Amino acid sequence: MTTIGLLLVLALSSIEFDVATVPLSSEAKIALTPAGRVQIKREGSVSRLKVEVDQVMPPSAVGQMFNTYVVWAVSPEGDFDNLGELELNNQKGQFNATTRLTQLGILISAEPHYMVDRPSSFVVYRSQSAKDDVRRRTGRATVGAYDYSALKPTAAGMVHASVIQARAAFQVAQAAGAASLAPEDFRSAQIAIGSMEELVTRAVPLEILWPTANEAIRWSQRAATTARSKR
Repeated sequence: MTTIGLLLVLALSSIEFDVATVPLSSEAKIALTPAGRVQIKREGSVSRLKVEVDQVMPPSAVGQMFNTYVVWAVSPEGDFDNLGELELNNQKGQFNATTRLTQLGILISAEPHYMVDRPSSFVVYRSQSAKDDVRRRTGRATVGAYDYSALKPTAAGMVHASVIQARAAFQVAQAAGAASLAPEDFRSAQIAIGSMEELVTRAVPLEILWPTANEAIRWSQRAATTARSKR
């Protein structure tokens, strides 16, 4: 798993990835460096992706502030589409999603929560074919726009991963100055995180807890985004 460390980039950086063009009537395959693959098939107006990666270390091993991995589709121009959270099973990762992009690269980055709007600097997988592939076409995108180094990890204990991510999302909003720059959204985030913590204390079933944790992540991300836009 040490090969993953070779792909880590720190702070605001430009990262290169290979771009695939999705054919209209057949399946395309993309290799992920250091160990993974993506199958893409066109279905009407969307491209359906199946992502499989090997040798996945826990996000916290990449950095103590990270709680999940996010899969990104990237346009040739470097625009990002957050496709969702990579599902981990032991040291394997799996993911299925759709995107409207017909030309795209794939990045997988370690993140504090799954609703982030730009990749962190910790990109652990990216689309990359053999250098001698005559069809190879590369794109470039900027990652690491946000600094998460000051986030304090929360002890996992027996709580669900969604709770850990919600707590991190709220910290991100706080660090962005949302309390003063986006007071209405931040207040909604405070209410949601408070409701979540009450449910954690009461040890309610996951089907009740998860929607509240998800709401806390959503409001915290919205507060952070609003605050950043006003800086």
